[in-house]
Amino acid sequence: MEFYWVNLGTTHKAVVDQRFLWAPLSPIGDHGRVVTRLHWDNVGHVVKGDLIFCCYDQRISFLAIARTDSYRGTRPLNASFNEWDSIGNRVDVDIIEIDRRIHRNEISSEFIERFDKRTEPSVFNNKATLNQIYMARLPADAGLFLLETVHQAGLFEQAAIESGEASQQRISQTTREALVQARIGQGKFRADLIQRWNGRCALTGLSNINLMVASHIDAWALCDNQARLDPDNGLLLAPHIDRLFDRGLITFEADGRLQMSGNLDDEARYIFALDRFRGIETLTSGNLAYLAKHRARFEFS
Repeated sequence: MEFYWVNLGTTHKAVVDQRFLWAPLSPIGDHGRVVTRLHWDNVGHVVKGDLIFCCYDQRISFLAIARTDSYRGTRPLNASFNEWDSIGNRVDVDIIEIDRRIHRNEISSEFIERFDKRTEPSVFNNKATLNQIYMARLPADAGLFLLETVHQAGLFEQAAIESGEASQQRISQTTREALVQARIGQGKFRADLIQRWNGRCALTGLSNINLMVASHIDAWALCDNQARLDPDNGLLLAPHIDRLFDRGLITFEADGRLQMSGNLDDEARYIFALDRFRGIETLTSGNLAYLAKHRARFEFS
């Protein structure tokens, strides 16, 4: 399952009534070469089962699941499509209503900080308003974030578990339940991390088990089932350290030293007393492999 964001304007009613998305092909320029319009071309990459967040009037108004792979189709007869060329890519969809429509302002700050650099093309501009694009492809963790925001995470959870099984073998109910619990830092994954880190925060040494967060190094949404349950892919962290790590504001170098992002201001560093902590001394080779992915994801040098 891939995730997409689509901005709907005057075509909104046709999409809802006729259950499809459509965009023209990238045009041919005066020089005879294709002028790439990634936000249009993305429609041509959608396949059956992909999930699209449909934004209308500045709000995520409903979800759409691709009922077919994208295919070439003529421009819809509806007048709202008349400004576009006659041939494009079309995907037929099923509509999923959501209980609460999420305004862009509710998510823009966190989305920009965590995901927007990895969307193709960017959903938001530097004023935290929506870019004038049609469709953007989202990374898996951004999709899960949005699903959690609209209280529809279950739509992705089971599909991710199925696609995350490298062996293609049938996944037992016990394993399935462990994977579901691991996504929220519970179950066997949490128990394994408590044992691995002796019930203490890996960085600060805080020992209140009730406060500890079982944090994935390589995000649950981005890895396979083996990594989702692998204790080497986890750190037991105090809540504020987990938040900083999850947002990519801190990471750990190959020697375990704490590394802070340039986006973390001096006030936050002082209040969190991060200068008191040098790093983690007991990292395994497995931890280090996953941490390399974390540093790459958040573009630490």
